Amino acid sequence: YTSQDDDLPPHLFAVADRAFKALLTPTEHGKTVNQSVIISGESGAGKTEATKIIMQYLARITASKADRAAESMGQIEHKVLSTNPLLEAFGNARTVR
Repeated sequence: YTSQDDDLPPHLFAVADRAFKALLTPTEHGKTVNQSVIISGESGAGKTEATKIIMQYLARITASKADRAAESMGQIEHKVLSTNPLLEAFGNARTVR
């Protein structure tokens, strides 16, 4: 994915790509900085699907940047996407007062 216009509203691939590039870009001290993507919205807004799309994109771009074979790419993608239920469990936590 390559963004052509920063004036457009955020797109899932643009957000994921920007986070990935920022993760790889060292600071002036030579260290990289951890990145987070927060996906929020009301019930039925597509948070789970957005999370899956971003995780799938990151898995694929990571595998392609590492110059992995196609079968290895599938394994990386499977491992990353298999964490989604765990992440959803945190997202579905309930605050008790």
